[in-house]
Amino acid sequence: MKISILGTGAYGIALATVLHANNNKVNMWTKYNEEVDSLLLSRESKRLLPGVIIQKNIIISTDLKKNLRGSNVIVMAVPMNAVREVSKELAKYIKEDQIICIVTKGIEVGTGKRMSEVVYEETCSNNICMLSGPSFAIELANNNQLGLVAASNNLDLCYTIKKVFENDNITISVTEDIAGIEICSSAKNTFAIIMGMLEEKSDSTKATMLTILLNDLRLICEVLGGKANSIFTYAGIGDFLLTCMNIKSRNYTFGTLIAKGNTKEKAFEIMGLTTIEGIYSLNSIYDMLKDKKIEIKSIDILYNILYNDGLKEDILKCLK
Repeated sequence: MKISILGTGAYGIALATVLHANNNKVNMWTKYNEEVDSLLLSRESKRLLPGVIIQKNIIISTDLKKNLRGSNVIVMAVPMNAVREVSKELAKYIKEDQIICIVTKGIEVGTGKRMSEVVYEETCSNNICMLSGPSFAIELANNNQLGLVAASNNLDLCYTIKKVFENDNITISVTEDIAGIEICSSAKNTFAIIMGMLEEKSDSTKATMLTILLNDLRLICEVLGGKANSIFTYAGIGDFLLTCMNIKSRNYTFGTLIAKGNTKEKAFEIMGLTTIEGIYSLNSIYDMLKDKKIEIKSIDILYNILYNDGLKEDILKCLK
């Protein structure tokens, strides 16, 4: 098959490596000329994914129309805050039979829309699928064994994605609960911030917090339109544990910096970032829960710490 990957970040490059190894024809797109020039020169992203080589027959360009031509699957791998803009451009060229596979996680701030809803609003495509699960980019690119879940209202799309992505090291399960998968994929980033704030605490304290947050994940999934059982998928408890227990997670690292007394702005500066996925999700989930008049202590406490000058020690109140 021919695959177009929109986005040349770490995860996009990792997916390109996997899909190419699976004998697919792969194109990559970015709107930034400097990214194309750099990747064509070195065939790797020395900043984002050093050591992972982009094969020479993977085409990289800024020409979206040409990139999409003849593609069977379009992988949306741009940052969350760029999904709507890129979807508007995609709408100009997409064909009716092309599948959009979203790997971007998050809930849009202000609208409360999941990524699949944002893409649908802009493209009107009925062929939208979500792919998610516990997979750091470098581990995906290095052929580590892992599991992902494909989610769509149309299971035929899921099985197509399964065929395209699955290999000896990657297992793909399928589900119709795209809402639940997206909610789990987004909320776990917020909970990873909380777990990062407990980096210096005992293992018993961390285990207690994980138990509470996993239950909160189930509640959020149900309240926001997903199915409770989706927390038991790769995108649920699998991604939750990976992100909430690992310093490789940007959200977890952000939490450790907050625990050391840094403001969120200072934490961004230290990490060399302008935002963190878990912050977007926190804002969206907080607003949606307030609209529904539902209180979830962990969300309220973290929001108060980050936005209302709450004490970082208050995070332990989640345990009471």
